Amino acid sequence: MIARRLSAPIPSGRQVSALRILALAVFASFSLSLSAASAPPPAPVRVAKVIDGHVHPSLCVAANGDVIAVFNEQGGGGKELLLSRSTDGGRTWTAPKAIPGMEPCSIYPGSLTRLSTGRIVLQWSCYHGEGERLWRQPQFCTSDDNGQTWTKPRDIPLPNLTNYTCLRHPLLELAPNRWVLPLYDRTVVFDPETSRLEPFGDGRAHGMVPMVRTPAGTLITGAPVAQSKVPVSTPGETVRGLRSTDQGRTWQALHALPHFGVAGYDLTVLRNGWIVLTSIVYGVGQDGEWAYDLTVSRDDGRTWDFSHSVTVYNPGRRIAGRGWPRTVQLDDATLGTLFYDLDAKQPGGPGVFFVRTPLAALNAPTK
Repeated sequence: MIARRLSAPIPSGRQVSALRILALAVFASFSLSLSAASAPPPAPVRVAKVIDGHVHPSLCVAANGDVIAVFNEQGGGGKELLLSRSTDGGRTWTAPKAIPGMEPCSIYPGSLTRLSTGRIVLQWSCYHGEGERLWRQPQFCTSDDNGQTWTKPRDIPLPNLTNYTCLRHPLLELAPNRWVLPLYDRTVVFDPETSRLEPFGDGRAHGMVPMVRTPAGTLITGAPVAQSKVPVSTPGETVRGLRSTDQGRTWQALHALPHFGVAGYDLTVLRNGWIVLTSIVYGVGQDGEWAYDLTVSRDDGRTWDFSHSVTVYNPGRRIAGRGWPRTVQLDDATLGTLFYDLDAKQPGGPGVFFVRTPLAALNAPTK
């Protein structure tokens, strides 16, 4: 072996230079990948000042590229929903303005969804009570001008309303006028033209979780258990995410997604077919939220690259309140995440914030 090594041809000066250039290029690529993976999270931008006790904000990108955030100023039970808009990819935001036309009620925020036509659906629920009976009435309105104006609110005519008839994530558009609503107490298909309701897939309740469809037609839901029951007491069959390749008729457990928690997480399908999970890093031995991570699946939701998760917000302290992070794709190279941080001691006090993340940060480091 030694003689064979010694007798190997010695590279010429030109060959040595080429090898050095190649080595430097490989090292630079590896170093760049490592620095992208280990780089500190970018600084978030304050969207608006808020008060306290907040429930999930909503986020979408309009057909004209505007980024729209909807939230309330004082948590669940607020009397109005506020809208802020960014025309520069989330770098700056308009002052929040109340969306007009909503009936006076205590509002449980819902979600924003941009349909395939460009129409935007805003959904929420109104709290109601009569004696000991409590229930929530889901409502929605739509916009055909990128969220500048909105139609008159309409009820979603669900029977047997309960205090858990509410939505937290965007609806899933199966086809024009066929919307899947993953409500807390049921999962149904709603036709907004006829107001017709029908069961979805195998009829199971997924809970108030994100549900998305990939370009391959695969459905992914963030259900932490196989069948959601409310109110939740003891968990059922733990699945940590569900996946279906037959339009929801059958589901396979992912056993992949992290702890769901009170504030849950978000799922976003990217233009290249990847799926991004926005999750909360919970304290170990210390309760509460401490950071927000993005984790990607590059194989249609089969596996998730947690070894290269990207932290998009970590203030170095406990994040006060529930952050409810929401993520959208801004363009071919950038993601944006909206969240709350209610720490009164931070500059400006409690607020809703937005952070931009390069999509390249989700690339696995090359060796």
